[in-house]
Amino acid sequence: MGSNLLLPPISLNCRVLVELVDSSGQAEPRQFTLVTGRQADFNSGLLDENTPLGRALLGHCAGETIPYPLGDLAEVRILAVESGDGSIPSNAAAKRRAAVQKAADQSEITNQMIFSTASGSKWGDYEVDMDKLLQDEDKDEKKGEE
Repeated sequence: MGSNLLLPPISLNCRVLVELVDSSGQAEPRQFTLVTGRQADFNSGLLDENTPLGRALLGHCAGETIPYPLGDLAEVRILAVESGDGSIPSNAAAKRRAAVQKAADQSEITNQMIFSTASGSKWGDYEVDMDKLLQDEDKDEKKGEE
């Protein structure tokens, strides 16, 4: 685990700056806060503690390089760790659910468009009221923002 007793080890709610180093030596900097699965939203910089990267980092300190042979990655350099204050947005999970619902709704519209344009469908002619579908989607989006 962490080798430097003067630096805080990575734990929940810590802000972490790392470099993900691939097998060719190329490094990509990433910054995130380590959180529980319920709070996680990688696009917002909230990394789930139960992901392979989250588990690999727990307990390590700034200045360490840890092996991380996953995909084309070789190691992770921990550049900085800030102790967390627990002020993680409580709406991250809700935002993630809303994004998934929006994608599902869009998929349904796409499926109906494909079905309506399929010639020779065994169901016969099928007309989709696109204006109604798009209005319903706009209403759902506005409802989700409240």
